[in-house]
Amino acid sequence: MKHLYSWIFFLVLAPITLLANNLQIDSVSATVSTVTFQLSWDNSWNINNLSRDAAWVFVKYQDCGSANKSWDHLDLSTSSGSHSVTGGLLQVDAVTDGKGVFIYRSGFGGGNNPTASVTLTFGTAFADISQVNFDVVGIEMVYVPQGSFIAGDGVSNSSFGTNGTNVPNTITSEGSIAADGLASTTAYNWDWANKHPAIPAEFPKGYAAFYCMKYEITQAQYVHFLNLLPAAHQAVRTAVAPGSATKSEAMTTASIPYTYRNYIQIKTPAAGGPPLNPAVYGMNRNNNSTFDEVDDGGNIACNFLSWTDLLAYLDWSGLRPMTELEFEKSCRGPASAGPFPDQIYAWGNINLSQATNQWDDGWRISNPGRPDEISGQAGDGLCPYSIDNNVSGPFRVGFAAKSGTSRAQAGATYYGILDMSGNVAEQCYHIGRIHNEGNPGLGPMTMTAGFQGTLGDGTLNSNGEADQASWGSPLVDYRESILRGGDFANDWSQLRVSMRYYLHPRMEWNGPQTNNRWYYVGGRGVRQF
Repeated sequence: MKHLYSWIFFLVLAPITLLANNLQIDSVSATVSTVTFQLSWDNSWNINNLSRDAAWVFVKYQDCGSANKSWDHLDLSTSSGSHSVTGGLLQVDAVTDGKGVFIYRSGFGGGNNPTASVTLTFGTAFADISQVNFDVVGIEMVYVPQGSFIAGDGVSNSSFGTNGTNVPNTITSEGSIAADGLASTTAYNWDWANKHPAIPAEFPKGYAAFYCMKYEITQAQYVHFLNLLPAAHQAVRTAVAPGSATKSEAMTTASIPYTYRNYIQIKTPAAGGPPLNPAVYGMNRNNNSTFDEVDDGGNIACNFLSWTDLLAYLDWSGLRPMTELEFEKSCRGPASAGPFPDQIYAWGNINLSQATNQWDDGWRISNPGRPDEISGQAGDGLCPYSIDNNVSGPFRVGFAAKSGTSRAQAGATYYGILDMSGNVAEQCYHIGRIHNEGNPGLGPMTMTAGFQGTLGDGTLNSNGEADQASWGSPLVDYRESILRGGDFANDWSQLRVSMRYYLHPRMEWNGPQTNNRWYYVGGRGVRQF
């Protein structure tokens, strides 16, 4: 029998009106050439000459008449006119590769988007859909417009500079940057005096417009991704075999409650075959016999994501990793928004308030694990940091934004992106570096910025890895990544917009880097048109 699936996000608390967003996709139906569904979300905005939010929507399908019954990416029409949305408030923009669509407010303004019926046209029609399942996925995004911006603060460790000085650099185009053009003389760093090779024009520098995920990847989003993978791919995208027992922790081998608030477990083990039936994953914060309850932590930022996990998720979603220059642009806003104080955080000032959540107790955190989870603390720059213990972890994405909060209290960037300072560390492509992997005995080596901004195509390779050539070999070139924005476990200095202290996943004093899953590391993606 044909089944029609939809994915409902209860992602939270927009930075403009600062209430719940409740992006929902439901009532999915299909013909041989179209899929139709109901879409709504709250607290949407489109602000002239500033930004807008949007839903990135893509479609997966499963042909139950095929031998492997895999979930595959469904390409859509590349003509915006082929798609439609009712109500007159929203518009649908196709993208050139057909991997999904952007849906957003067509006019300036803000408020709730009432339920609208969306119809998307397939790139190629099916002959028959009697044995085809469909899954429609939505991810909230924020538009970052084209324009110049400031990179670096001249103070933070390894901060960007200008030609070896501590003067912050103004990025004015996507053109190439000469070797050491962003080098500075800031304090101790891992990058051999902060030098770097030439940065080619193809490397995204943040000047051109792009969309950025509004929130870090949540545990519910990662679960949904896992549940549409074959068992062999699940095995490399988690820390335990998919055939492990029910209630096995999926992303770490630790046991409740020592999981740093990662609550992804195996709901049904992989079994049978051929082909091997994949595992079913779910959320189980309270570690009881019922998965995916409202308080099971689905909206908490997903930690324990390795670089290869992040690349796989983004490739599967038709997105791509952000570069560290795009990270700074997303946080600061345009150069015209300055002058900026030294050492600023993502919310635009140097104020900081610590949020803690040890043991999910009632006075440090309210409504733990629920879609309305909030901190028991308050103040400008409220975020989790310096709580490196095994009974703490990340908060629900966007937890600090609520009715009546300012940008600084909500922890929002200039464009309305949340949690760019604190919570879990952001994994970004770095600009290239001269380095020795933390071991002087290895000697220096040069790594160029080979990333070219290629977008994910919705599919993974046979090994369950991202397969975009310019992303590098994920099992080797994780060294091309850098952690930005700080996290719940490390100190306040890591939260600065311009701090470049950690290469990925972490520099070791006694040897080369490894591609481990770290308990304080997560991520998000971006996409150009």
